[in-house]
Amino acid sequence: MAAVVVGVQAAEVNLKVDGMVCSIGCVSKVKQSLTALKGVDIKGTKFALGKQLGEVKVSFCDKTTSKKKILQAIKKAGYKKVAVVPQKKAKGKAKTKKKA
Repeated sequence: MAAVVVGVQAAEVNLKVDGMVCSIGCVSKVKQSLTALKGVDIKGTKFALGKQLGEVKVSFCDKTTSKKKILQAIKKAGYKKVAVVPQKKAKGKAKTKKKA
């Protein structure tokens, strides 16, 4: 089981896993590969279903593991094309102070 480090800021990475087409077997296979990695918070990891199947948001401790190790673990599970998806920026404009 992967260990969760308490008190450490977790990082997140959004991934697109090509070939992950079923919500039971494929998700289980990827989840099992991530569980084996020390530092991955499997409870904080989200697997998209439906039309977004194949998208995974992995929560991990960047002091214990890295994006590269996460990608390698998923590739080792049999998914050759895994890509990092840029995180979406928050909508809306930042408020600026007006000078009096």
